[in-house]
This record gives sequence, structure tokens and C-alpha cells, in this order.
Amino acid sequence: MATNTRPYVVTDKTSGTKRLVRATSQATARSHVARDRFAVEAASANDVLDLIATGVKAEDAAAEPQEAQQ
Repeated sequence: MATNTRPYVVTDKTSGTKRLVRATSQATARSHVARDRFAVEAASANDVLDLIATGVKAEDAAAEPQEAQQ
């Protein structure tokens, strides 16, 4: 059975660049675009210690969206 898709416009909030993506949901369209820009991997204990030492605060993905840390 074919999965229903529809077109989504995904806008980069920083640059204003728009991309047209055929996807099954907004989340899938956003994920497709983000994979070109971001890499994700599980953090090691050393990663956590190093990032906290430089002032990076842990974010909760289930919490309300906040401004990106600089």
C-alpha cells in the first residue's frame, strides 16, 4: 500500500531559504532538511563533561522550544 505524501515548504528561520519537500508529515519534511545540516550521535560521558565545562546547558527535547544557544 502506498504511503500518502504531500508537499511541505520548509523554511530556514536563519537565512529565509525555502525548500519544497514531499513528505508524509511536517516532522518528516523537517527531518529530511535538517539531515543536510546537522549530525546527531549519542553523547559519551566525556562529551557531556566537556560541553558542560564550556557552558553548554542540556536541553530537554520534550520541553517547550527555546532559542538556540550561541
